[in-house]
Amino acid sequence: MAKGEVRPNADYYCDDPVTPAVKRRNFGALTSSVMLIVAGLFLSNTFAANISLSSGAGVEFGQGVSMTTACSGSQALTVTPYSTFVNSSGAGSYYFSSIKVSGIPSSCNGFDFTINAYNSSGNSPLAIFNTSSTSAVVHNNAGTFQLGVGTTTGASISSGSGTFTITFTDPVATSGAVSRVTLQTGEHVAGLTLCQQGITCSIGDIGPGGGNIFYYSSAGFNCGPTFTSTGSPTNGLCHYLEAAPSSAASGTFPYASTGFDNLDISTIPSDTNADYTSAAIGLGYKNSIAVVNQGNNSTSAAVAARAYQGGAKNDWYLPSQSELNQMCKWARGVAWTSDTTVCSGGTLNLGTGAGLGASGFVSNFYWSSSERESSNGWGIYFSGPTPDYLSKFHVRYIRPVRAF
Repeated sequence: MAKGEVRPNADYYCDDPVTPAVKRRNFGALTSSVMLIVAGLFLSNTFAANISLSSGAGVEFGQGVSMTTACSGSQALTVTPYSTFVNSSGAGSYYFSSIKVSGIPSSCNGFDFTINAYNSSGNSPLAIFNTSSTSAVVHNNAGTFQLGVGTTTGASISSGSGTFTITFTDPVATSGAVSRVTLQTGEHVAGLTLCQQGITCSIGDIGPGGGNIFYYSSAGFNCGPTFTSTGSPTNGLCHYLEAAPSSAASGTFPYASTGFDNLDISTIPSDTNADYTSAAIGLGYKNSIAVVNQGNNSTSAAVAARAYQGGAKNDWYLPSQSELNQMCKWARGVAWTSDTTVCSGGTLNLGTGAGLGASGFVSNFYWSSSERESSNGWGIYFSGPTPDYLSKFHVRYIRPVRAF
C-alpha cells in the first residue's frame, strides 16, 4: 500500500508527478490540508475557499487535481473532493461529503481504494460517515466500483467506466475540522457479506455464526434467553435461524445427564403431542437454558449445544421441536410450505459438500430441547424422516442453532 504527503514550504522528496487539473492561481497561507496518496491538497476552514496544491496553485471545491497512484503507474487520476452544506436547527455547517476519482486504468482492477480524513494535529483518522466510521473503502471489481469492507452502510457509490464517486449519506466531519484526506490503494480485503453482518440473508447463506441459514420469517418471532419480542441481538424480534456446521458439537449425547433423566423440567412445556407451531420457533434458547439450570452436565445435549461458540457467538442452543422440524425440511431439501408442515420426503444430504439442503447430517435421531414428560424428550429421525420421542437417557445426535 502506497501513501505519501507533500506539505508546502517544507523539504520533501516525491518521485510521482503532481499536476493540477485547472489553471494556477495565487493564494495566501492556508490553515488546513487535504492529502491524496502522493500529492498534497490544502483546504481552508470554510466551504468555497480554495484548495491549494503543494506547488502553491489553487482550485475551487468541486474541481479536481491530477496525480498518479501506486496502481495507475504513469497514468494520472483526477481526484475531486466535495463539501455539502447540512442544515440544522437555527444553523448549519459544511461537511466533507463525497469524493470523486476518475481516469482509473485497468491496472487498478482488483485493488481497494481507502479514504481517510485527519485534523491538523492528530494522526488518528476522523469519523467521516455512519456516525463513527473512519475509513471509506471502495473495491474495484474488474472495473465495477463497489462499496468495500466496512462501508456497506452509511454510504452510496456511483460507478462508471474508470470512475467512481462515493457519497456519505450522513457526513460526520465538518469541512473546518478536516485538515487532510488520504486516498490509498492496496490489495483487496474481502468484506463480510450482508448475511454475515446479520442484516439480510437467503436460505443457505453463511450466517454471522459461521453456520447456514435454514429458516426465515418476514413477520419475525420471539427469541432470546427469555423468549421475548426483544430477544434478538438487535433487541427486537428474530427473523432467521442459523444451523451450526456439521463439525459443531460432534458426537452423541443424552437429553439429560444421569440422575436427571427421569425428572421433569418445570419451565419447559410438557407436550404430549409434538408442537410444530410457529409459536414454538425461537423457544429452544429458553428450553436449553432450563436444561442447563436443572444441573445437567456437559454430557447432555442442551449443555453441549450451549457450549458451542462458533463465530464467537455465545447464543447457540438446542432447537425446539418446531425449530428442528424446519431444520429437517432444509436438511432433506424439502421446500417450505408452512411452519406446521411436518418434515417428510426429500433426500437427506449425507455428504460434507454443498447441497440443496444442509450437509453433514447422519441417518439417525436428533434431539430437540422440547420435553414430552419427565422421562422423555422430543426429536426427529432424519432418516425417515420420523418425528418421535425417546427416553432421556438415550444417546443421540445434536445440531446447535441460533436465532437473530
